[in-house]
Amino acid sequence: MPSPVVWRLPISRALRDCLLVALWALSLRILFALLTSNTYDPDEFVILVLSRDWTSKVVPYRDFMFFHPPGMLLLFRALGPLTDWWWPSARVFVLLVDTVTAVMVWKLGTLLYGRRTAVAAGLLYGASPLALICAVRIEQDPIITALGVGGLLLLLTTRSHAGSVLAGVCLGLAVCVKYPAALFLPVYVLAAPRRSVLAGLTAAAVALLALIPFVPELPSFFQQTVTWQVVRRAPLDVIHRLGPVAVFWLLLNPLAVLAVVKGRKPLWLLSGFALGGVFLFASQAYYHYFVPMLPFAALLAAPIVARFIRKGPRTTAAVAIAMVIGWAIDINSGTGPMSLFITASHLSSVQTTARALDRWTTPHTPILTDQFEYAFLARRKPVSDYFWNMSGVVPARILENRLPSGGAVVVTQRVAPTYPSGFTQFLAGKRYVHIQSGNTQIWLLVPNQLAADNDVSNTMLCTSHTGRPISPILLSAGRCP
Repeated sequence: MPSPVVWRLPISRALRDCLLVALWALSLRILFALLTSNTYDPDEFVILVLSRDWTSKVVPYRDFMFFHPPGMLLLFRALGPLTDWWWPSARVFVLLVDTVTAVMVWKLGTLLYGRRTAVAAGLLYGASPLALICAVRIEQDPIITALGVGGLLLLLTTRSHAGSVLAGVCLGLAVCVKYPAALFLPVYVLAAPRRSVLAGLTAAAVALLALIPFVPELPSFFQQTVTWQVVRRAPLDVIHRLGPVAVFWLLLNPLAVLAVVKGRKPLWLLSGFALGGVFLFASQAYYHYFVPMLPFAALLAAPIVARFIRKGPRTTAAVAIAMVIGWAIDINSGTGPMSLFITASHLSSVQTTARALDRWTTPHTPILTDQFEYAFLARRKPVSDYFWNMSGVVPARILENRLPSGGAVVVTQRVAPTYPSGFTQFLAGKRYVHIQSGNTQIWLLVPNQLAADNDVSNTMLCTSHTGRPISPILLSAGRCP
């Protein structure tokens, strides 16, 4: 009998490599997202709440403060129907964007190395610890990294003016999301000196065009996005900046450091990796700042990683997956060594506070919170869209005058103050009832008449530290343990 005919679709090697990198990066991000689903960064809810509150009548920089360019708010305003349905869909979007970045790293690798080393570059970025934690959160840095790397890829793969213009559009859009994206420009200049001129001019034009809708708010726009970042923001001393820079730039990228020491590399590649050192001179150095230099770290370390993959591909993959799982467990526990530098609050503790707010305030009553997640998860409107970064900008008197009758104030126990000086003392002076819920205090804006009369007592059901109801207790002097 004749042997059966097996039909196979012709798939090129390049397409197979692309799919391998994409599936590897996507799988690791999904795994990491599941393992760390109970953790979050408060910045995520700043983006979710402010993009939701931006309407035709309520605009950034005039009706509420935002300390970055409007690109991220505009993007997630467009994704509003998805995030209203299920807010983690915003995380899924960032996860997919960062997966595309891994594929672009592979493509850049094909311009520098052979096939195997290019694949190693994409796989290495896909398993990068810092890329993973930022890819599963609603952060600006994975977005500007994708745009910046996309522009660089266009510059290196196209010789036409159209390619330079498109590269400039990518860079301009990245700057509209976050100003540090401009650090990609020196990389463009070193990678393609002539074409980068047109790309830079296009980027400047795109950024200026994006400002046109905010011309009436230009003074406040400049004050919030430039003056606050440069002048009003409390800077960390060099010693405290040195720790995060050393960890996220060097310690988590040891093979890239070794590659820099061992051999000569293109200047644009070295300058891209050097982006991490810039934050030693910034006022702050948070973990997500270092994402834009990760593609360059992966490209630098790719030849070393390719050797490990060639000798034992399964062993290398198993070790990488084990490290990813260990990293996720460390982040999720909040007690590991890296928890000193990674923001990893727990959603379960916020849900406890949200349930208390849902119980003690009416659905249409605004509440004042120093972190947006409490109002967002309790489905309450935040007062004046206030959050912790405004503590040094908004006077206490303004907040005191805007306190809603029958509402609540949430105070998070943090090292740095989250409200203007004197505001919490004002609440204590009013002797409002307050409840301890996890690491937060909830002040119910109902005057406690009992505190003025020691002969009168009252009972109320309080929320315990674990979020479970406990038996009614005697409420005295406005306190509830």
